[in-house]
Amino acid sequence: AGLVIVVTGYLRATQFGKGWEFYAHEPIFWLKLTLLAVAGAASFFPTAIIIQRALRQRDAGEASIPPMSPRLVARMTSIVNAELLALASIPLTATTMSRGIGYAEWLPWQVGALPPALALGGLGYKYINEALSWKEEEGEKRAAE
Repeated sequence: AGLVIVVTGYLRATQFGKGWEFYAHEPIFWLKLTLLAVAGAASFFPTAIIIQRALRQRDAGEASIPPMSPRLVARMTSIVNAELLALASIPLTATTMSRGIGYAEWLPWQVGALPPALALGGLGYKYINEALSWKEEEGEKRAAE
């Protein structure tokens, strides 16, 4: 689904609608892409944890694995809430952007593209690294059982 959003968004910005010359100089367009990058990067952590748990369950066979610790549940909840807030903000940015609010002819697209790239790269690295290095505390494992 994410790939479909990216491809259709690219086509809309470059081939249809107001065209690239309009969107390249629209700071709210770049804010919208930054919110999309935040939402995409935020999904890395829960996805990686769910895949890890599915593999652990597969390896355990018929035996069940311990439930998620309260600490992991709280972390996943806060990340998913941030992701949902970013996604819920996108329609507002789309509406203001399409009306030309904030249009800045002087804004080079390279400057606008920097925040989405940094958000996706930085947060993506942070969340993947956090998920792959997540360790349950020994006391949390026993409390969850």
